[in-house]
Amino acid sequence: MLFSKDLKYNLKTFFIWFAVLFLFSYMIAPFIDTVMHDSKEFLKFIDSLPKFMIKAFNISESFITPEGFFGVKMMLMAQIFAAIFSILIASSIFSQEFENKTMEYLLVKTYSRKRIFITKSLVAFLFYTSFALFFGISIVALFNIYVSFEYNVKILWGFSLYIYVVEIFFGFLAIFFSIIFQKSFPSISLSIGLFVIMYIMDLFGTAVENFKWLRYLSIFKYISVGDTLKFNQVYVFNSILLILLSFSSLIIGIFIFNKKDIIT
Repeated sequence: MLFSKDLKYNLKTFFIWFAVLFLFSYMIAPFIDTVMHDSKEFLKFIDSLPKFMIKAFNISESFITPEGFFGVKMMLMAQIFAAIFSILIASSIFSQEFENKTMEYLLVKTYSRKRIFITKSLVAFLFYTSFALFFGISIVALFNIYVSFEYNVKILWGFSLYIYVVEIFFGFLAIFFSIIFQKSFPSISLSIGLFVIMYIMDLFGTAVENFKWLRYLSIFKYISVGDTLKFNQVYVFNSILLILLSFSSLIIGIFIFNKKDIIT
């Protein structure tokens, strides 16, 4: 009952956010062949960009591929969408229960605190997994339909994996903050703020040699779209480590949830 309640309540949010992301992908996919036919002009466009921008986004000739063009045009937006979606889902499942005083009702029933936390976390995990999986399936399908040039399908699935990492990392972090603050505003603000800070640190560390160390403090260094395209390599091991690290915030969260009083 608890699982199905949270699942049904957040299905609309899931479909809206995924539909918007899919529409953006759908708008880009039909133009990939056109860009590949005129790749010399695309190279000229890259050369005309400010050097700071080229370094910050790690742009090189490796981007002149179907998956490279898609990565340039889509992945920043996809990562932003994934982060915000995962944070909103976490806040809806946890913070709003505290704010609406329904968490007290759940605790009065026969549910244990551990069962409530695990069940709600499973709902969030299901949404994050489905979002990333559907994103991967949709872009592979769009490439099959619209792209006639050769491309690396492993890179496309790598994009989906990176979206998954972003969701799990910032979504689980938002769950942790929701348990700490028991309110939507601080948990959402802190989670989105950390996303923005980490993204800027990665860009700045890439662009400015003296601040290269900043990249090591950001998860985006370890799932870099630019490096993936440049070296034609999906960072699966890094992704798994970041996902496992993200679960540590859930483990800490369940201990806090078991002991912390509900703020009234």
